[in-house]
Parts: sequence; C-alpha cells; structure tokens
Amino acid sequence: MIRKNSKKWKTHFSWKIIGKFLFLAAVILIAVLALKDSWGSIWSELKRTSWTVIAGVFSFSILYNCCDGCALTKLLRTCDKKFPWHEGILCSFYYSFFRVITFGSGTAPAGMYYVSRKSIPVSRSLGIFTISYTIQRIAVCLYFLLSFVSNYGSMDHYFGEYRRYMAAGVAIAVLAAAALITACICAPLHRWLFTLAEKVIHKEKTKEKLAGWKEKAAIVRKEAKALLKNKKLLLELLILNFFKLSAWYLIPAAVFHMLNSPELSFYMAATAMMTALSGVIPAPGGVGAVEFIFVLLFTPLTGKAAAASGMLIYRFATYILPFLLGAPIALKIHSSSH
Repeated sequence: MIRKNSKKWKTHFSWKIIGKFLFLAAVILIAVLALKDSWGSIWSELKRTSWTVIAGVFSFSILYNCCDGCALTKLLRTCDKKFPWHEGILCSFYYSFFRVITFGSGTAPAGMYYVSRKSIPVSRSLGIFTISYTIQRIAVCLYFLLSFVSNYGSMDHYFGEYRRYMAAGVAIAVLAAAALITACICAPLHRWLFTLAEKVIHKEKTKEKLAGWKEKAAIVRKEAKALLKNKKLLLELLILNFFKLSAWYLIPAAVFHMLNSPELSFYMAATAMMTALSGVIPAPGGVGAVEFIFVLLFTPLTGKAAAASGMLIYRFATYILPFLLGAPIALKIHSSSH
C-alpha cells in the first residue's frame, strides 16, 4: 500500500514538473512573439545611444517600478501591516512581466496571484488592485492638467490643435475611475448582477459557487469603502503615483539631452500629454497608440528622425526593461516545485 501511494505521488510530482516546464516554455514563446517585431530596431538604437543616456533611462525605468511597488505596499499593508516593501517592488516587476506576455490584460491577475502567495486572499486584493489602478488613472489625468497649465504658453503653441482630444482624454479618465469605483462599492449593482446570474444559471454546482462569489463581493465592497475613506492613505498614494509618473516622464528628457535644460518641465508635460491621450487620438493600423502619439508630439520639438529614435528607447525603458527584470522573478516563482 505504501509502495503504491509512493508510486502515485511520484507520478503526480513528475506531471507537475512537466506542467511547469510546459508553462514556462509557453510563456517564453509568447514573450518572443510579442517582442519580435520591435526588438531588432530597439537593439540597434540602444547600440547607437551613449552610455550616460542609457544609464539615466535605466535608472528612471527602475525608479518607476520601485515607486509603483511602494504604492502597492501601502495598500497591501491595510491587510497585512508587516507586508515587506521589497515584496511590493518585486510584485511590480512580476506583473510588468505578465503585462507584456498577456498584452496588458493579465497585469492585475498576476499581481493578485503574487500577493496570494503572501497570504493575502484574492477577495481582498481585488479591491486593492482596482483602487490602485483607479488612483493611477486619476494621477495621470491630474499630472497632465497641472503640467499643461504650468507650461501653458509652449503647450498651447505646439499642441493647441489637440484640445478636443485633451478634453476627451480627461473625460475618459474620469469616467473610467468612476466606473471602477462603482464596480467595487455599489451594492445594488452587485445584487442586480447576482439576481440576473441566478435566473440564468441552472446547474446546482454553479449556484453553490455563486454563493461564495457573493461573499467575496461583500469583502471587495468592504475593502474598497475602507480604502476610499482613508484620506491620508489616498493622498500618500497620489504623491507616490506622481513620483513614479515623473520617473517615466523624465525618460524622453534624458534621451533628448534636456535634463539640464530650462525646457525640462515642458518636455515632461509633453510626455504627460502623450500618456493621457494614449487611446484617444486614433493611431494608424498596426501602430501602437503610445508609439504613434510619441512621434506625433515630439516631431515638432526634435524632428521626425530624433522622435522616432526616442520612441524606441522610451518603449524599451517602459515596456521591455521591466519585462526583462520581471522575468527572473516569474521564472523563480513558476519553476518552484512547491
């Protein structure tokens, strides 16, 4: 009997290891496919870029994830007061890796999985990650408005023709934030959805699961409401988000050698505008919204060739580098036998 159980355990263990290797192989394949179109041109541009610029770009990129991880830790400490700062930062790099291989859709689920390994249940982390994303969208909007006003003369001169897109970008950000908050805290909405689900679902097992989902929805509501009432925490999170956005907005200034220029604030404002308008200004087919708007906004300032080169470095710093730094964390977690 003991030998039989031992054999069964070994078989299960072997399939578990095989499954993990298959998962890792699939992840690597997806990553290669996601980056194959851009890596060659980015690598060529990096080779032409000075080491001082690359060092600055790397530093700002890493600073972004560090600030992001600190903001996340602030939120997670509402569940676990001893949640380590370094774990929040590692989590930020971890879901940056999954942001690439899932084309943005798996960022929050990856973060929730990571913190679930640190004993924070999904029912609590769902509200935390939703609030985190909401605050980030609000920070993007506020940063853009403040930087636009503080550089109004130059911004209006170069980008005045995009006023309707600016208004649309702000409106979309406000509506998205409102929708996310409503989805978290609106009890009548949750009741309506569950009532509808009960009418549609007929399987008993699924109905039993529905009861569990109701309990989780109640936890999400309670968690989100508590976070939204904590004004001090929200202010701290907003400040940390401003710091992390500043890190990304300094990257084009570093690329275009504007860090010591009187126009530094203006270049950061242009990058803030690019972030706020991503997805609002229609991009040609096959071109990423951020890349298209980067070239569109920086061409009048630096020339088309320099803007295109800067866009490649910016894409590397904000997309590929966090992915590369998050890869060892993801590989370590998903190659573990436990």
